[in-house]
Amino acid sequence: MLRKRWQRMAAVAAAAALLSGAPLGVPRAEAFIGLGDILGGAANAASKSSAVRAGYLDAGDNPVLQDELYKKELGDAAREVDPEAVRVTEDVFAILLEKGDYVLRNDSLPFRLKVVPNNEFNAYCNFTDFICMNDGLVTACGYNRDEVAAILGHEMTHGYNQHTANAAAKYAIADFAGDLASNALSSATFGVGSELTDDWIKFLKVKNINVPNEKDADRNGFYTMASAGFNPGGPAAAMARMSYYTEHRDQFTDFFEPADHPDTRNRLKDMAALLTAYGIGHPEVRNVNDVYFDKELLLIAEPDGAQDAEEMAYLIAGGIAKGFHDHRFVADWNFRTLEDGRIDFLDDNAVYQPLKNALRAEAGLGARFQTMVERAYENDSKTNARATFLKAELERSQKNAALRRSQAEHTKDAPYKALNGELYMKLGLTDFAEKEFRRASALDPNNLRARSGMATVLSARKDYDGALALVNEVITKAPAWGGGYVSRAIIYRDMGDHERALADCNTALAAKDVDSYAYKVAGDIFDAQGATENALVEYKAYHEANPSAKDIPATYMARLR
Repeated sequence: MLRKRWQRMAAVAAAAALLSGAPLGVPRAEAFIGLGDILGGAANAASKSSAVRAGYLDAGDNPVLQDELYKKELGDAAREVDPEAVRVTEDVFAILLEKGDYVLRNDSLPFRLKVVPNNEFNAYCNFTDFICMNDGLVTACGYNRDEVAAILGHEMTHGYNQHTANAAAKYAIADFAGDLASNALSSATFGVGSELTDDWIKFLKVKNINVPNEKDADRNGFYTMASAGFNPGGPAAAMARMSYYTEHRDQFTDFFEPADHPDTRNRLKDMAALLTAYGIGHPEVRNVNDVYFDKELLLIAEPDGAQDAEEMAYLIAGGIAKGFHDHRFVADWNFRTLEDGRIDFLDDNAVYQPLKNALRAEAGLGARFQTMVERAYENDSKTNARATFLKAELERSQKNAALRRSQAEHTKDAPYKALNGELYMKLGLTDFAEKEFRRASALDPNNLRARSGMATVLSARKDYDGALALVNEVITKAPAWGGGYVSRAIIYRDMGDHERALADCNTALAAKDVDSYAYKVAGDIFDAQGATENALVEYKAYHEANPSAKDIPATYMARLR
């Protein structure tokens, strides 16, 4: 089983190099088989769909394809991308990745984000975990971080629950009648045809998700963003903003396609229900912008900046919800009277600011709110409300914990993550390479590729002492493995010590377990030195060992043909 999947991964990565033309070499694996045999032997639509799904999952775990799709997504607006939209989205995304409660399966790539200039209120996540966000969506939301977090959480769910791969198989079979899918996922190519045509790019970047999966993305996206510390009213507020575009503007595409998305207002109701449950049943929004507390009208929300009254109502209710969710005791709210007579509580977290501002707009409302909160805690202690309302979230958290344990037990997946790390390094994506090397090491602390790969990551960051110390440990542990010497050669090359780098290349080629990538490293060194004939000799040897490699410089490749 391990061998078979390794072969498939080799096929995916090698053919990706063929189609992309990216400066990337094929992985160091001998076997090359594709999906043609699987598809060709499919007896019926169900088995063929299963094979297509397997193909998409394998292709979706390929850094080269992810990078190809990332580079080809340029947006549609004839202008520069909004820098503030980029800043806000990237900042929110980083927090979601670090703090959100979600599980990235072993056969999924790290998430990658791109904000593009496009006026449409739209976002998508494809099956390589590449998320594309239109800057027009961010500006339409008034750069509100909680609404942006809600949309990103939704898209992340499509990725970590692998909705895109599951739906793509059905879409391919239905819309391409099986034959085109078979040709696209053939044994001779990487899984989406010999080249990424415009039609295939359009197909691959669209989610094609069905209604049940959209509902799952809404629900899990809510918990992903809320667990990361964002305002749990953000998803409902985002839906309120969406409804304006779906009801009043004909400029929405994939994200709001009626055929495969629940009605926006129904989605808003679902998000509002999650918000209320998150707040132990206390906050609720009625009549568009009336904020209720325990079925008693607390205040009527007003527009604030870019957010209309309905959005503000959900953000205010979200502050109440987070306060109750995160604090088991009323004393934790730390109600206090300021010098100017205003009532303050909790801390300076931005999530609570809409609530605090709304309470300060009316004299005495802060004190009334304090009384309501104190009464609510007293009642909750009698009814066990916390356990009741948070049951669904607890069950989700427990399932995630079980899935993490299950994924951690699959030590056989370590080689694939290490391979991905090497591919990311060859693409020049050091941060993503580190993520995959660390995932490989977490699965198998003794994985040599992961450790030597991390050494090259340290080298790329100019931590040469740390890089050499790590790679020397690998070489000491496995002196017959050529890969360790190649990694050290790369480190010496980065240091400018070409003599030692070339010596390690020779050692890698003389090792019992030869690593032919040493030819490529040596060729690069000679090319940098201006020794073109020596470089040509090395590149020729590399090409002979790896006929499908596309990372040989074009000037040399032309002489090898």
